[in-house]
Amino acid sequence: MTDPDRTGPIAYLGPEGTFTETAARMLTGAEDPSELLACADIVDVFRAVEDGRAVRGVVPIENTLEGSVTATLDALAFDTDLLIHGELELAVNLVAAAPPGTELATVTAVYSHPVPLSGSRRWLSANTPDAERVAVTSTARAAAQVAELGPGHLAIVNPLAAERYGLEILSREVADRAANSTRFVVIGHHLPAPTGWDKTSLVVFIEANRPGALLKLLEIFAERDLNLTKIESRPTKAELGEYCFFLDVEGHLADERVGDAVAAAKRTHRDVKILGSYRRTGARQPAEAERIQADDAAYRDAAAWLSAWRERVEDAR
Repeated sequence: MTDPDRTGPIAYLGPEGTFTETAARMLTGAEDPSELLACADIVDVFRAVEDGRAVRGVVPIENTLEGSVTATLDALAFDTDLLIHGELELAVNLVAAAPPGTELATVTAVYSHPVPLSGSRRWLSANTPDAERVAVTSTARAAAQVAELGPGHLAIVNPLAAERYGLEILSREVADRAANSTRFVVIGHHLPAPTGWDKTSLVVFIEANRPGALLKLLEIFAERDLNLTKIESRPTKAELGEYCFFLDVEGHLADERVGDAVAAAKRTHRDVKILGSYRRTGARQPAEAERIQADDAAYRDAAAWLSAWRERVEDAR
């Protein structure tokens, strides 16, 4: 998803060599290092876009092994008015890398982001059972620290980070499961135009946590034949026992049925916050896109039919 109107750098979760940098390059088309701005953490990515240091930002939002990235969800829901512009699923290829001359038997500490450390438990238990596990803010930062510390230290990182920081790869494909991927999103200030292969993300705040609250919400989308690809509850941060629901629904906010469903949710719940409406990842499926267009056309026809009947109602004044 290139951005022809970009006039500034793209912020991403740094330092250089993270999976997020790879995703940022793929999502935005940025190639020159000057087009990218490495940030210390996810919150700083949002701040960079908000204060104008960057025109877009790229952050991780979900991992197949560890689930949602809560820092990203919380920032979108509670801390910013920035919106999701697009998404990308990126396969996570983890390697074990160390300064030249290191042997696995001599490793005393293993550094990585908490997700890769968790996702490579079996390999670590088999190969470095006595080594300390040290969690850091990113795989690239792990590579940088291990390069500085020298032999005897190991990093679980992506191949790009190992190359950037001069580490030697001791073992490849160390993840417990081969089918591991992370979903990244682009954040910015505006809603992109519909493409016919879209997704809308929102968070719904309910009036009270009572039986049937989730069912009532789901029925709004089911009645309009809309497919929800994600449903997740999170604390509202206001008080214990109070939750909100994060939803991803197929379709764009500009589509008839999606717009009507979101309006219905807004009408029947305490509040709704739109997090973005954007092109979804993966190749467009022609049959599915045609079905969505046909369903929307039928929805518009029904609305026009009702409007025609309403015009026939006599004015009581």
